[in-house]
Amino acid sequence: MSRLALLAAMLVAACAAVPPAPVSLEGLPAAFEMGGRLSVAQSGRGEILRIRWSHGPEADTWVLATPVGTEVARIERRPWGLAALRPGAEPITAASFSDLTQDLLGAALDERALVAWLHGRPVGGPGGWEVSIDESQRLGDRDLARRITASQGDVVVKLVVDEYRPGPW
Repeated sequence: MSRLALLAAMLVAACAAVPPAPVSLEGLPAAFEMGGRLSVAQSGRGEILRIRWSHGPEADTWVLATPVGTEVARIERRPWGLAALRPGAEPITAASFSDLTQDLLGAALDERALVAWLHGRPVGGPGGWEVSIDESQRLGDRDLARRITASQGDVVVKLVVDEYRPGPW
């Protein structure tokens, strides 16, 4: 193999191994609270949950509940780690938010991508999600997503935002 062909093959291999850049959150609020509904469907089966998300630079809390309000899980991100707490069950820990949501919901969601989606930026992020902002709403000088649909293979995630409040609190 010629040196040029070897160099070209090495460059292609290096590009394939480079992970995608993290989703940019520049210009977005560093803290917010939102409440709404989350639907995750895969292979014709799905769940609908109520969600309350408190987001900040150092911590996040996601409370997932049944449609009538019974808490089924609480995801907490703190500087020291990430865990899902479920009533009557052992905590689940994971190396990343996407690993944790894959275990809990069957969908590997990227937290930074979710922040971007919520704020009207339909970026795919890691994992190759196809995202559409189905409905927007105006809050002050900012356009926010009201309804979001994201799909990846046979997984479809829908988020409906009922409440939003920018921080700090």
